[in-house]
Amino acid sequence: MPRRRRVLGAGLCVTALLLAGCTGALGDPEGSDSPAPGASGGVARGIDMPGAPQYHRFVRLTNSQWASSVQVVLNLAAPPSLSDGFEKPVAGTTDFTNNEHLLSVNQRSWHDYQSAAEALAEEVTASDEALADVYPGTDAEGFIEAVGRRAYRRPLTDAEVLRYMELFDTGAAMSGTKSTFAKGAQLVIQTMLQSPHFLYRTELGEDHKPLDGYEIAAKLSLWLRNAAPDDELLDKAPTLTTPEAIAAVAASMLEEPTAEKRMRYFHGELLHFDRYTTISKLGVQSYDESLNAEYEESAYLFFDKIFKEGLGVNDILTSTKGFVGPGMASLYGLSPSGRGFEERDLGPNRVGFFSQLPYLTLNALNEESDSIHRGVSINLDVLCTPLGAPAPNIPPVPPLQPGQTNRQRITKLTAACGGRCHNDLINPVGFAFEHFDGMGQYRDEENGGLPIDSSGVYSFSEGARSFADAGELMRHMAEGEQAHLCYAKKLASFALQRDVVPSDLPLVETLAEVSRGASGSVKEMMLELVKNEAFRTRVGGPL
Repeated sequence: MPRRRRVLGAGLCVTALLLAGCTGALGDPEGSDSPAPGASGGVARGIDMPGAPQYHRFVRLTNSQWASSVQVVLNLAAPPSLSDGFEKPVAGTTDFTNNEHLLSVNQRSWHDYQSAAEALAEEVTASDEALADVYPGTDAEGFIEAVGRRAYRRPLTDAEVLRYMELFDTGAAMSGTKSTFAKGAQLVIQTMLQSPHFLYRTELGEDHKPLDGYEIAAKLSLWLRNAAPDDELLDKAPTLTTPEAIAAVAASMLEEPTAEKRMRYFHGELLHFDRYTTISKLGVQSYDESLNAEYEESAYLFFDKIFKEGLGVNDILTSTKGFVGPGMASLYGLSPSGRGFEERDLGPNRVGFFSQLPYLTLNALNEESDSIHRGVSINLDVLCTPLGAPAPNIPPVPPLQPGQTNRQRITKLTAACGGRCHNDLINPVGFAFEHFDGMGQYRDEENGGLPIDSSGVYSFSEGARSFADAGELMRHMAEGEQAHLCYAKKLASFALQRDVVPSDLPLVETLAEVSRGASGSVKEMMLELVKNEAFRTRVGGPL
C-alpha cells in the first residue's frame, strides 16, 4: 500500500518546497533527490550528475564559434555580426549553452547559414583586392586547398578538391563584372560555408579510439579560442597524437587572450552573471540601478584573475580580495578609489567570492537577506548537491514579524516539511550568510537589534562539518572534496560540450585531485583534462 501524504497546516511545507525546488511526498523525512522528470539521473560521490549525453559524432558550431570560425577561414579583421540574428539556444535546460543537446539544426538554421554564406561570399569577392586577403594567389587549386583546409579543419581529399574545382569552373563561367577568379571563388566559398564539414565539429574515429590530430586541433581551438584552428595550428595537427603533445599545445593556448575570454564566458554561465542586469531593489535608499553593471564587471574581474594568475577553487572560496567599483566602495565600508575598478582587500568577514557584494545582492530580496536562494544556489552551482527539480508558482516569503529574525522566519516556514532538503542542506548554507543584508552589507544585528546566528552544520559528501559563519563554511568547502568535484564536473561539461554523468566519475575525480593539489589552478585542471581519454578519444554515439 502506498504511503499516505500528510497535509500540513498553513501551507508552510508547500511554500517551502516551491521556494527551494524540493519535490517529493509531503512529510517525507528524507526529502527527494530524484532528477527532473524525463531526465536521466545519477549521484556519484555526493555530486548530482543528471543528464543523457548523446556523444554525437557531429557537434554543430555554436553561433559565436561560427562567427569566429568564419573570421579564420576568410581572414577577416573581426567576426561577422551575421550570427547575431541566428536562432539562440534555450538557456537553463543544460549547465551550458554549448551543450550538444542545444545544437540541433532546423529549417530556420539552414536558411540562416545559407543567407550568411551568400552574403559573406559576395563581400569577400567584391574585388580582387578583397579576395587577396582571403588567398593571395590566383590559382584555383591552391585557393581551394588553402581555404578548404581552414573551413574543413583538415586537408581536403583529392576527391573533394576535384569536386570543388568543378564548382569553381561553374562559377567562373557565370556572367557578371567580377573577374573570372573572383566568380569561381565566390561559388566555392558560398558552398564551403554551408558544408557540414564546416558547420559541425567531427569525432569520426572508431569507438574508444583516439581522435586524429586534426580533430584534436579543432576540439582544442573551438574550446580555448572559440574558433576554428588557424593555419599554424593546422600545421601542428599531425603531431597531436600523444597526451604530452596535446597538453604542450594547450598550455600555449591557455596564455592567449582568447582563452581568458572563454573562461570568462564559462564562469559567467556557471554562476549566472547575466542575472546582474535584473537586480531591482524597492525602497532601498543605498541602491542605485547603476550598481548592476558594477556588480557584473566586479564578478567577471574576480574570475578573470583566478584564471590569469594560475589560481583555483581554493582561491574562489577563500580569497578576501575583490574588485571594487566606485559605487560599491561605500557599501563595503571602504573609501572610493576613483572611477574604475580596483582590487582591494575586503577584510576578514569577506571570505571568498560568495561573501562579496555581487553574489549577496543578487541573492537577496530588497533590503533583506534571502537565505533560501543563497542556500539553493551554492548547493546547486558550487556543491552540485542533488535537491530535486524546481517547481513553478513560487509564493512569497511571509513578512518579517517584530522580534523575529530572518533565520527564525525561514526555520518556521520550512520546519513542517521535515525533509533533509531544507533542514540539512539549504537552510544551513543560507543561514551562514545572515550577517549580510539585502545589499550585501555586513551587520551584527537585525530587525531592531536582534543578534544574528550564522552557525550551522552541513552534511558534505565526506561527512558533516559545523561552522560559525560563512567564512568557516567556505574554508570547510575549500579543504573538503565536494566543491572541487563539482567544479571539475562543470569544467568537464563545458569542455566536452555534453552532460557529465556518473560514468564520467573517474575523469571528475582526476580533475578534482588536481584542484585540491598544492597549487590547484584552473589551468592545471584544464591541462589534465586535455590529456584524459575522455577528451582525446571518441566515446561513441549517433551521427
